[in-house]
Amino acid sequence: MTSWIKETALPKELDQVNVIRCKSIHPDAARAVMELNKAVTFGGSSLERYQEEAIATIVSATNRCRY
Repeated sequence: MTSWIKETALPKELDQVNVIRCKSIHPDAARAVMELNKAVTFGGSSLERYQEEAIATIVSATNRCRY
């Protein structure tokens, strides 16, 4: 079955998980979502990146989030 929305190929840096890929019809939107995610998710604390990633992993697993 094919989608009724024509998906376009994204540049390599935007070819990510489906959350981003679903914005393939508008690469600028995909890029903006990735930049927003980067700005609010990591780097806003005194924790090291690996510590932030570990916390994010535990929270996602607890919430049964696939992403």
